[in-house]
Amino acid sequence: MVSRLTSFQDENINIGIRHLINVKLFQIVSALVAIVSLFSFMSIAFAAIQFYGADIDLSADGNAKIKLTVTFQQPEKQFQLAIFGYINNLIASSNAGPVDCNVKTGAASIIDCKMNLTQEKRELKLEFETRDFVKNVDSKNIFSLDLSLSQPMDQATSIVKLPEGFALTNTSLIPAISPPTSNIVSDGRRIIVNWNAANLTAGQPFKFQVLYEPLRSQFPIGLMVVGVLSLLTISGIGIFFYTRMKKPKEVILSVLDDFERRVIEVITNAGGEINQKKVVQETNLSKAKVSRVVRKLQERGLIEVTRLGRTNKLKLIQKKFEAI
Repeated sequence: MVSRLTSFQDENINIGIRHLINVKLFQIVSALVAIVSLFSFMSIAFAAIQFYGADIDLSADGNAKIKLTVTFQQPEKQFQLAIFGYINNLIASSNAGPVDCNVKTGAASIIDCKMNLTQEKRELKLEFETRDFVKNVDSKNIFSLDLSLSQPMDQATSIVKLPEGFALTNTSLIPAISPPTSNIVSDGRRIIVNWNAANLTAGQPFKFQVLYEPLRSQFPIGLMVVGVLSLLTISGIGIFFYTRMKKPKEVILSVLDDFERRVIEVITNAGGEINQKKVVQETNLSKAKVSRVVRKLQERGLIEVTRLGRTNKLKLIQKKFEAI
């Protein structure tokens, strides 16, 4: 009995060591790729990113379908992204028109895109597939991805959807999720993990890892349901405290662009009501620009617009900015 127990412990230790080696190798290579990427970007201006979003759909066979959305603060002509691993089926698009992208494959896949963005249309979308982000060790899967950029980012988010029939797991050496996040939900069929970050400086890491495995058929369904419900409860508590800690006004302003925030601030400083003509004067923006911003804010449900002679009366919808 003692020898069998010792053998079982040794096997667990060996599995943990193999997991740790895989993770360390990924971290080392990611660091090298980041250094190479930094030098390859030296000729390109450090274009600030307003929003950087990643949607990752994992399949049971280890394939990963990735959708990236990049919104620049200013219209850019070129964008480069280094991805550790071989990618295929690249599709690039923009709300400003056609995008010309090519991929150079080596130690990393370097995506180089040329585009013609405008001040009003500054969004780039990239879609591709890869099998190099998932490693299988002893029936467990490690998904690791480094999406760090050489540009500063106002907001960054990543969503990872596990394959159907798979669940999070961990070992004594490797956590289920890294970096930690309480934003774990389920759509009834798949587990979804979400990371959010804000105000990332140029070169600040934006990478994540998930350890998961297939659900065992002999696993008691009652315990599985309890586990999922527990995760959902913990996520709900985390979201509740997060929304309580952050004021509604701060949350709303964080998702508006600079022009929208300026108009909101002018209306707020005027006591919540102001003529649109006065907004033009206060913001030093053109009438056409203010009209577009007002229309966006009205569509978001943040202001009421009432016709008043040859101008409009703008009124802040106060309940949107008040604490619940």
